[in-house]
Amino acid sequence: MNESLRQQIDQAMAEFEKQREVIVKARDEIASISVTARSKDRVVEVTLGADGKPTGLRFIGTKHQSMSGKELANTIMETMSRAHQELSSRVYSRFGELTPTTGAQVSTDGPDALDRLEGFGLEELLKPLKAPGGPLSPEWGERRA
Repeated sequence: MNESLRQQIDQAMAEFEKQREVIVKARDEIASISVTARSKDRVVEVTLGADGKPTGLRFIGTKHQSMSGKELANTIMETMSRAHQELSSRVYSRFGELTPTTGAQVSTDGPDALDRLEGFGLEELLKPLKAPGGPLSPEWGERRA
């Protein structure tokens, strides 16, 4: 293997490793996100984990005792919805920071936004290898045949 090819491969691998570290760090940060939302009437607090599932429900004071079941359920559901919106916003914001360097496309539709990450710039990472004369370029295969 010639020295130029070795340098291209080393450069591509170094860039890939750098991007991988950034993505792993962001994933770990997002996995630790927790969001707590309080109802507008200050009756209930709902806490959601990074996966969007409730991890806590707290009644504030005693006002909830005088509410009908339907009123209380509506308050809880509204508060959960607001917590989901905040969670999605935080996830989107964190992965949005990656977009300029990785090309990540992020969807925040619903609580499972973490499962909807697409494309972390693999094409950009492989550019040096696909460049003319690189081991992934069309002419490379022709030379070896």
